[in-house]
Amino acid sequence: MDTGKRSYHFMDVLRLLSMVAIVFYHMVIQLGITGIRQIEATRVFYANKNMHIATVGVGLFFLLSGAGLMLAYGKDAKFSAVSFFKRRFFKILIPFYLVYAYRILLGVLCTGKKLAVFFPPERAPWRFIFTILGVDTYLSNFGVETYSLGIGEWFLGCLLLMYLLFPLLRWCMVRKPHLMGIAAVIYLLVTVFTYSMTPYADVAPFINFTVKIFDFVAGMYLGMIRFRIPKWTLPLCLAVQAFYIFYPAYLSTPECLNIALQFLSAFVLFRFLEPVFEKLPHFMKAVRFLCGFTYPYFLVHHLVIDLLTSRLVGLPTTNADLALLFLSEILVTSLLVLPLRAMHERILKKVRS
Repeated sequence: MDTGKRSYHFMDVLRLLSMVAIVFYHMVIQLGITGIRQIEATRVFYANKNMHIATVGVGLFFLLSGAGLMLAYGKDAKFSAVSFFKRRFFKILIPFYLVYAYRILLGVLCTGKKLAVFFPPERAPWRFIFTILGVDTYLSNFGVETYSLGIGEWFLGCLLLMYLLFPLLRWCMVRKPHLMGIAAVIYLLVTVFTYSMTPYADVAPFINFTVKIFDFVAGMYLGMIRFRIPKWTLPLCLAVQAFYIFYPAYLSTPECLNIALQFLSAFVLFRFLEPVFEKLPHFMKAVRFLCGFTYPYFLVHHLVIDLLTSRLVGLPTTNADLALLFLSEILVTSLLVLPLRAMHERILKKVRS
């Protein structure tokens, strides 16, 4: 295990880039969903034959979450699962509750919707427990009836399930890191190639916890060995990235394997850029500042994108109009994130006091 006190600026840069990729994809794809622009006409901005910026971005987010937790807790001899869950609850679920309430308030006050739209009387009240746990949208992808409003998408519920397993995974990773790394790769291969035989085969594997847990565990392992990654992996990872960017035909390999190779190679490439980032203190200060807003931004941005994009439905739009729309979505989301974060911090202060 790495025992040196070294920085990991590259992880912050990757986290911010991943967020930008995901948000940009959601802005562009909404144009196709609303009929403003055909989806095929916008695909060139976020995907090629074998690479999709959003799926790679999500994979990186899971990987960075696992790496970040190992950096924070991997060497902690006094690690407490209860304390870990408590901190995750206040950090992750309180903003989720605030945005959930805001979504209802927005619907009632601005669009005239009634509460029954959000809480159908025919739906069993006990199902609201899925919202309390933050897994409602994730479970709705598997046909489970919930009170999901789409806050946090499937991503949030999937991440929370990973957090649930983290104490056990950490215990194993600290004791046998290389064995865990090998086991994770074997698990991914078995899971991907047997996916069609599972009861949930109709759900896309790249949004399924049973597949995406690999990203998280891989991140835990890479977080531990980040400064002992062999230098010979650098040209190999460059070749992998170049291949997926320029290869002109669709590959027959499972999509999840392609995604994994892309975000793993991206992590390694940026790891070797760490000395460069260390020499850019002002740039990194800005990156760290923006990283502090990535989670609340992720929770809010869909609401803004849906609301503002809908205003252009049926109207003639130019590329300049769409550029202005994107800028407006970024600005409005950013303005909404500020009070959300302020409320969250105020709640945390009251809880800690």
